[in-house]
Amino acid sequence: MKPLLCTHRSSAAPDRVWEFASDFANAAGRIQAITNVELLTQGPPGVGTRFREWRGRQVVEMEVVAWSPPRSYSLRGFASGIEFTSAVRCLPIDGGTRLEMEIWVRPRALMARLLTPLIYIVSRLMVRSCGKDLRDIATAAERER
Repeated sequence: MKPLLCTHRSSAAPDRVWEFASDFANAAGRIQAITNVELLTQGPPGVGTRFREWRGRQVVEMEVVAWSPPRSYSLRGFASGIEFTSAVRCLPIDGGTRLEMEIWVRPRALMARLLTPLIYIVSRLMVRSCGKDLRDIATAAERER
């Protein structure tokens, strides 16, 4: 499946947006769709950092698989037989930041593979949800100066 791309422009500086985008411990207070986060590893975030994220009743365990501060990181998680990887980037643009999230979705379980055509339909909802997450991050970075 082709990756999904979400973007949002922020008037905040890239380093400031990065600070909020990479603060997994406080994501529930900044991203409206996230109701709780449980850190599973200690120390500063980086490759190998693991956490659980609640979005309503859906709980996903995620792991940081790439870490390039202050510009990008990648997460990998599994939910309902589907593996997803997301890359988050904070790119400098004139007067602020272009915040991007690229998502790759791969069915891993048999049932998920059988339902692959539905994944394409659901991907539109994922793009909308991811766009809201990016907007929430940008809003927090702009507001909490």
